Amino acid sequence: MEINRAIQVSKAAEKFWILIVAASIGVTVWLLIEYGWEQQKQTLVLPGIAIAWYSFRRYFRQKLERDLANQNTNV
Repeated sequence: MEINRAIQVSKAAEKFWILIVAASIGVTVWLLIEYGWEQQKQTLVLPGIAIAWYSFRRYFRQKLERDLANQNTNV
């Protein structure tokens, strides 16, 4: 896969994961309010995982963009 296409895919994946982050935070807050802290504190893991995946995708895209910039300066 060429690098420009990989960057486009990474941007799409970032958007997907930011939506998942927002949804998981919303559901987690709702569950905590509805059922209480003691029963639902384990749901805090879900937004954490989603944030980690978003961060990974963002880091990967930024690395690809740096690599592309380096390729363009070396040409």
